[in-house]
Amino acid sequence: MAYLNYRGIVLKEVNTGEADKIITVLTAEEGKISIAAKNARRAKNSLSSGTQLLCYSSYMLFKGKELYNMSSCEVIEPNYEIRNDIVKLTYCSHILELAADNVQEGEPSEEILQLLLNTLYVIAKTSRSLDLITRVFELRLMALLGYEPHVISCVSCNKTEDKKMFFDLDSSGLVCSECVNKNGRVVSLLPGTVKALKYIMCINPQKLYSFSLSEESIKELYIISKSYIKEHLGKEYNKLDYLKYLNLK
Repeated sequence: MAYLNYRGIVLKEVNTGEADKIITVLTAEEGKISIAAKNARRAKNSLSSGTQLLCYSSYMLFKGKELYNMSSCEVIEPNYEIRNDIVKLTYCSHILELAADNVQEGEPSEEILQLLLNTLYVIAKTSRSLDLITRVFELRLMALLGYEPHVISCVSCNKTEDKKMFFDLDSSGLVCSECVNKNGRVVSLLPGTVKALKYIMCINPQKLYSFSLSEESIKELYIISKSYIKEHLGKEYNKLDYLKYLNLK
């Protein structure tokens, strides 16, 4: 029997049988994979800790007829700080749902895995704005999925600087004040928002979260990101509404 060793993050967990689980894991080599973990719900089972949501682990697997089967696992990062904080957990549930829905099985996803690892680290280990972190993740993920918006210059005339810039959802990018169709689906942007969009799309992954932004600009990023995701992925993601229900947002 040939064994495979993959590292990955648990995106989903589903209970099966009396004590088993099927987990969905994001890996660099195979994208999204489904793994059966026998008896993983038993507290003293060696597979228990590595099959928890958000856990980053090294998995020893063998291929079954339909699923991978887990032989053993070693936890690398459990992300306890997130799982013990309802606000952080809700934001991360939204992030995991985006990844689980849009990463394909059998498709190498090293850059997306690294983006997710970096994002979870910043959420777990820092006190940076969760709204900003989430918007950055969403927009960078869209680029990695093949939907990168044009933010270097105006999509119509290629002007790189203007006193006022807009994001045009129909053109999937920035437009200047001379080219904007104000009757179209456009978002008026502050200068800081324009700089943030360029930074998010172009910066080295290790520096992706090394900036701050005003609340007004974060709100503009939210409008762009929410509409852009719905436009290209065909779905609205509403997990963060749970925090409004709890009066935590």
